[in-house]
Amino acid sequence: MQNPTTRTPVSKCVALGLYAQAMLALFQANATLTALSTKMGAATGALAAAQGAYAEAVVALIVPRVLVRFADHVSDAAVRATHRAAEAADGGKGGKIAGAVFPDGVTPIVRPVGSTQVTEMRALEGRLEAAMGLWPGAGPEKAKITDERVKYETALAARRTAGEKASDLRAKRDAAKEDYLDVYAATAARVKAEFPRDRAMQDLFFDKVSDAVVADTSSDDEPDADDAPAGGGGAPPVTPLPA
Repeated sequence: MQNPTTRTPVSKCVALGLYAQAMLALFQANATLTALSTKMGAATGALAAAQGAYAEAVVALIVPRVLVRFADHVSDAAVRATHRAAEAADGGKGGKIAGAVFPDGVTPIVRPVGSTQVTEMRALEGRLEAAMGLWPGAGPEKAKITDERVKYETALAARRTAGEKASDLRAKRDAAKEDYLDVYAATAARVKAEFPRDRAMQDLFFDKVSDAVVADTSSDDEPDADDAPAGGGGAPPVTPLPA
């Protein structure tokens, strides 16, 4: 008889718990075993529910991540359009207006993503404000950049909220798994005490664990970091669902 561990996937833990619960429940004449079945069922059900809530939160995080990536794409386009407008007002590249509004070009603004780009866009808004006396088009361009920056911030806030919810539910799932493992180990110990030196009877109540024990890694399918390299929208790290 082998007990599941923290490395056993949740799906396997649930299957093991349901197996033990069902087998224990069949021995209705033994009050100890039926009580163990009830406890195993409660722990397994709590784990399955916690896993389900976490899975839903991970799925719900997809759209907020998409919206951040789209906001990054649109904001980059808006910054580049403003840069082109400044060069047009100068009558060509290397002019006074573009030099004042984009002293380091557009790359330092569009290369970051997430909160870093928002900070760069705010700085651009400040330079456009300062350039209004030099360039009549600075005001309308600032309004465009501000609009996209606000949309970006809104998308980031929504993604952050969704990411925090997923992280919280993962912590609750992990706590439910620890409770389940405690109940499973206690059940196995009690069954051994109920049938001392009878390995066949002990094994009867529990399914095999080793066939599906794998490491619960945190790298596969993990969303990008908040300030990922250019081209990514990013998201707060959320550990993927185990198999």
